[in-house]
Formats: sequence, C-alpha cells, structure tokens
Amino acid sequence: MAVTYEQVKAALDPEEPAYDKAAAALGAEALPHLARLVTGDHTMLASKAAYLAGLIGTAQAVDVVQRAARSTHASVRVAAAAAAGKLSSADAGDVLINLIDDSDIGVQKVALRAVPSDAASDALRARVESLSGAKGTSPNQALSREVMARLSDAKGAADTAPPGTTARKKGAATARPTAKTAAKRKPR
Repeated sequence: MAVTYEQVKAALDPEEPAYDKAAAALGAEALPHLARLVTGDHTMLASKAAYLAGLIGTAQAVDVVQRAARSTHASVRVAAAAAAGKLSSADAGDVLINLIDDSDIGVQKVALRAVPSDAASDALRARVESLSGAKGTSPNQALSREVMARLSDAKGAADTAPPGTTARKKGAATARPTAKTAAKRKPR
C-alpha cells in the first residue's frame, strides 16, 4: 500500500508526534511527501518532517534533511541539525558542515551537539575548530571546544587501538578502579 501525503501529515500533526512509530510505519515511501513538507510554508510541519526524515535514514532521507538545512527558517534548520544526529557519520557530516557556522546560534548549538564522535570529515573538524578558536566570545565557543575535545578523544582512542581491534567508546567499563571504588577497598 502506497503512503499518502495525508497519512504523513496526520502522523506529524500532533504536537508531539510518535516519530519512531511514524518512521517504522511510513518508511521510505513517506520521503517524497516529507521533501514537499520541508520546503512548505508551515514551519512546524517542515521541522517535524525534517526530523522524521533523519529517523528514516536512507540516501533519499539525507536529501530531505539537506533541503531542510538550507531553509530560510531557523527552526527548520535546527530540526535538520537534530535529524543529522540520527544519520550515519558521513551523512551527518555532509548536513552539519554548513550548519556549524550558521548565522543563528541556536542552529549552531544543535549542530555542534549532533557532530558524531567519529566524524570522518576533515572539513567538518576544521569548521568546529575555527568556531572553538574564534576571537572574542562566541556563545557556542565553549560547546565547540567540548566537541573538539570529544573528537580528539575519539581520534586518539582509534589511533592507539591495537591493529584488528576497535577502540572502546568513552565511558566504557575499564578494569581500572575509580577513585571512589579505590577508596572503598581495604588495603591488602
């Protein structure tokens, strides 16, 4: 059964759509309708459509999120940045590259938070780094420094992992006790 525009719109009409349920039920067949919505006049529906496309995550979905990232409405670009966080690392980088230094600081903030730790794009890393080292005090300068630290940590972990293994994610369990657990242990 083909997905209709009305079905897609109905899934997005609630104030808080059930995005995961809509993505599973509508799937990639909804993407032409989502593409139409992200370029429409109704910014709330456009924002919701962009986010839903990110959850669907196919190559055509990336195109929809890219369209949303080029919107003249900041709220739609914010949704595109959030949607990019649901895409693969390479696809996320393609969307986020222009949103990192958006003129709207809200868009920048969501885009910075969506940068994947394993961001492969040197251009994306350079954009984040330029924002973190900007002269003066940018509202997102501290956040961009945090993202750079996260990217450096992930790159360092990948660089130091033995060949044929994968690096542990930050926060993964380690054999080394924390200061709290070490203090609880009795000396031997």
